[in-house]
Amino acid sequence: MVSWDFDPPIGGMGRHVGTLTEGLRQAGLTVSVFSGSDVQSGGLGRSVAFSFVLPFRLGRWIAARGVNLLHVHTGPGGVILLRRAGVPLVVTANHTYWQQHHLPGEGWKRLLLPLERRTYALADRVVSISADTARIVERVYGVPSSRLSVIPCGFPLAPFEAEDREMPERSLHVVLVGRPDTRKGWDLLRAAWRDVHARLPSAILDVVGFTGPKQPGIRFHGRLTDAERRSLVGRSRLAVCPSRFEGFGLSAAEAIASGTPVVATDSDGLRTVVEDRKTGLLIPPVPSQIASGILAVLTDDALFEHLHKGCRIARHRFTDKAEIASHLALYRALRSGMTYT
Repeated sequence: MVSWDFDPPIGGMGRHVGTLTEGLRQAGLTVSVFSGSDVQSGGLGRSVAFSFVLPFRLGRWIAARGVNLLHVHTGPGGVILLRRAGVPLVVTANHTYWQQHHLPGEGWKRLLLPLERRTYALADRVVSISADTARIVERVYGVPSSRLSVIPCGFPLAPFEAEDREMPERSLHVVLVGRPDTRKGWDLLRAAWRDVHARLPSAILDVVGFTGPKQPGIRFHGRLTDAERRSLVGRSRLAVCPSRFEGFGLSAAEAIASGTPVVATDSDGLRTVVEDRKTGLLIPPVPSQIASGILAVLTDDALFEHLHKGCRIARHRFTDKAEIASHLALYRALRSGMTYT
C-alpha cells in the first residue's frame, strides 16, 4: 500500500487507508505501507514531493518486503506514480486535480493532470471511492469503464453506533470535521454561521481538526482522538459538510453511522453519501442556504427525528465488510490474471 497520508492521518484519505489496511490484515493479508512518514528525514513533507522521491525508493521497498501487488492512493494529497513497479498495480482515485484546479488560487494544479493521467494509465485497475469521481476519471482522464471500479469507503460500524443518542440526550450543537481550506468550504460555513448565531444564539458550532480566533457561537477543538470525535458527533444534533467537492465524504458517512443527520452541500462525493431528506439535507453551496438548512434541523424536532431514523436505517451502507470483500476479490483476480467485475 502506498499513500502519502497514513499514520497519523491528516485527513479522510489517511483514515481510509488506515481502516482498509487493518481490515485486509484481519482478513489474513500481509500488508506493508509506504507513506509520507517514511521520507520525512529527507525533508520531503508534501505529497507531490513524496511522489517524486518514489522512483528512488519504491523498487527497493518492494523487493525488501516481497510485495506481489501494489495499491497506490492518488489524487490531491495522494501519490503520483511515474513508472511501472513490476507487480500488478491498483490505483485508487480519491478525488482529482481536475476538480482541484477549478478552485480559486488552485489553477496551477492543472499542470499535474498529465502526471495524474499517467498514474491511471499504469494501473491494471482503477478504483474510485464514489460514482461521482468515477465519472470524472472516465470522462476527463480517459480510463475506460472496463478498467474502472467503484468501491465506496467503509469502516467498522459498532464504535459509531455505540455513540448514537436519542434527541433528548443531544445538545444543540453542530459539528464540522475538516480543514480551513477552500475545498472544505470553511469560508461558506463561517459566513453561514453568523446568520445561524444571530437567529439561534444558543446553538454552538464545534470545529474539529483545526483552531482559529475566538468567534461567537464557535468552539475550536483542534485534533481529537477517534473516540473523542465519535463521542462529540454522537451527542450533537447535527453534522455539517460544506465542501465544494469531496472524493467520498467520510466525515458525513461517519456522522450518519452515529445517527447524526448531515447538512451537506450538493456536491461531488457528498451527494453519493447523504440522501436528501432521508439522512440529511443537500444544500447549494451558498451561505444563506447552508444557514437555513442548519436552522431547519436544529429547530424542527419532527424533521430531526425523521432524519435520525433515516440515519439508523442507512448506516449499514458504510460497513467495512463490503469494502474489504471487494478489495480481496479484486486482488485475487489481478494475481490470477482473471477479469474482475
